[in-house]
Amino acid sequence: MTTGQMVVSSSARERWASGWLAETTRKYGTAFVWVVVALGLSLALQQLFPYPFLFLFFAAVMASAWFGGTGPGIFAVILSTLAVDYYFVPPLHSLAINATESAYFASFILCALAASWVSSSKRASEAELRETRDHLEVRVADRTAELQKTIAELQENKRQREQLVIEKSALSGQLEARKIVERAKGILQREMKIGEDDAYKMIQKQSQQMRKSMKEIAETIILNDEMRRGSQ
Repeated sequence: MTTGQMVVSSSARERWASGWLAETTRKYGTAFVWVVVALGLSLALQQLFPYPFLFLFFAAVMASAWFGGTGPGIFAVILSTLAVDYYFVPPLHSLAINATESAYFASFILCALAASWVSSSKRASEAELRETRDHLEVRVADRTAELQKTIAELQENKRQREQLVIEKSALSGQLEARKIVERAKGILQREMKIGEDDAYKMIQKQSQQMRKSMKEIAETIILNDEMRRGSQ
């Protein structure tokens, strides 16, 4: 590996590490904000209801797991557990847990963990489904391109076959015309006692004068010869 390649590789690793750190900080910071918002709203509701409603913490945990994944979801569970223990479970403003409230607190933790797991699992399932769908769309696009290419090739092969048929027909017509001209030349050579070149030039000259093809002139010569022979 050259020095330049090592510098590029090191720079790429640094960019990746910087991006990973920024993304991780954003996810965990978002989880922290969700829990803080849930705590603020729960404290406000506590002024209206003697017994706190902690569903907002479940919502914060689910949102953290949904947008951040399993790690931020667990982080939100830990923060929510500490907040609930400190602000809502007697003795208040302490991390100690009353024996009478232990079952309630344990239920909250289990529910928070379940909410985090459900949210992150659902998000992972949707991401997997989205990836599968994207993969299928790519495969369908590739298959469609292959089919279009095959159709284009088949159309080109058909066009080439049609062209070959046309060329074959033209060659067959030219060969037939040549046979007729050769036969007419033979008749002229025999009747007029002239050479092959002279017979050809005579047919060619008549073709130019009468503005007809040499095949038509040759057919006329052959027809006249057959009629003359038939009358004899």
